[in-house]
Amino acid sequence: MYYSFLFVFLLFIIYSVIGYLVEIISCTIYFKKLSLSRGYLIGPYIPIYGEGAILISILLNKYKDDILVLFIMGMLICSVLEYFTSLIMEKLFKLRWWDYSTMPFNINGRICLEYGVLFGFGGVLIVNYVNPFLVNFLSSLPKSYVYVIGTVVLIPFLVDLIESTYIIFHLKVNINKYTNQDATMTIKREVIKSFKKHRTFTNRLLKAFPDVREVKKGQVDIKKTMKKIKKERSKNNEK
Repeated sequence: MYYSFLFVFLLFIIYSVIGYLVEIISCTIYFKKLSLSRGYLIGPYIPIYGEGAILISILLNKYKDDILVLFIMGMLICSVLEYFTSLIMEKLFKLRWWDYSTMPFNINGRICLEYGVLFGFGGVLIVNYVNPFLVNFLSSLPKSYVYVIGTVVLIPFLVDLIESTYIIFHLKVNINKYTNQDATMTIKREVIKSFKKHRTFTNRLLKAFPDVREVKKGQVDIKKTMKKIKKERSKNNEK
């Protein structure tokens, strides 16, 4: 049981790392500037890519000889996953992590046709080429290797996931509890406290999601506030 779990987990991590590299390459080409800060986890992996690849591998293997069906199903599965991931993250953190509103044929800015097509091609590649290669490679390893490598990777991943999620939750400052009073300074003190405590991670987070924005009225704009704080700190240091 534990071996099977670690086997799938290692596949998940490999795909998550591949997704991280794809994000870096695509964003570097698009923005013409290298950025290693992608995703909200500290490690070099983006879980949604791992989740999508595992789902495709499990659900679509029976269609590997029908390229058209495989393409369409891969496109649909990944688009649905991306849509609901965006929705759930928005509900949890009250932040919009990505927005395709400016791209043609998008649905609520959460998914768009262009990325859907790329997901379709990705599904074909994963089922027919990438996944068979990775499964054969991991299967060729002694079970003891899978136990050791899987456990060594799993522990820091869980720590990263818990710590990163904790910090994000605490970056969400809700001002609805303050009524009939000026809450500006109170909010600012809370944000500064969180910023100082998690300074390095907060900077990486803002770089990873430059378009992150608040979606609920009555909440502080974290990105603008952080920029303002950094500007004020710079002025104070110059004095």
